Amino acid sequence: MSGRCFLFGALPVTRMPDAPDRGDYIIAADRGYDVAVSLGITPDLVVGDFDSRGSAPKVENLVRLPVRKDETDIAHALALAFDRGWRSFIVYGASGGKADHTFANIQLACDIARRGGRAIFYGETSFTVIRNASLTLPESSSGRVSVFSMTECSRGVVLRGLSYTMDGGTLSRYTPTGVSNAFIGKQAEISVRDGELLVMWQTGA
Repeated sequence: MSGRCFLFGALPVTRMPDAPDRGDYIIAADRGYDVAVSLGITPDLVVGDFDSRGSAPKVENLVRLPVRKDETDIAHALALAFDRGWRSFIVYGASGGKADHTFANIQLACDIARRGGRAIFYGETSFTVIRNASLTLPESSSGRVSVFSMTECSRGVVLRGLSYTMDGGTLSRYTPTGVSNAFIGKQAEISVRDGELLVMWQTGA
């Protein structure tokens, strides 16, 4: 399916490096409905148990989840969108806050990458996972960027346009070699031939 699926979680969003275009699909998870509306964005679908919101919004397209469940509202929303054919995801309001929820979202980004998609979680620290693929970040990026192997070894790693470069190197899941790299005012290119990389960078969103 062409286009992108945007998801909004409950955390405040002060900056949107990437905004929805015509043809993109918008899902709000629980209190993410209020976040989206505050940004002038009308969700196409609202998903959640609404425990953090207090009550469900009065909208036509709503999927109500039980409070007692073994997955987060964001996880359910991503799974639902993936089943409907979406493969490119932009997620706001779900990076930061509770450390366990942020780690759960890293796991979700891994799962999406392993299934042939890509999920970018934007926040004060943004992240995505790439699997046997490449990622470019614009020359306007600033601050730190870190790259970690999510598989035992990630081989054929290329880092260009950064303070520390690599050309066909190997990163291990057990050694944080790729932590605290830095943008240098150039387009950054990050790729891996065989493996999965978690890429984390500062955006201030």
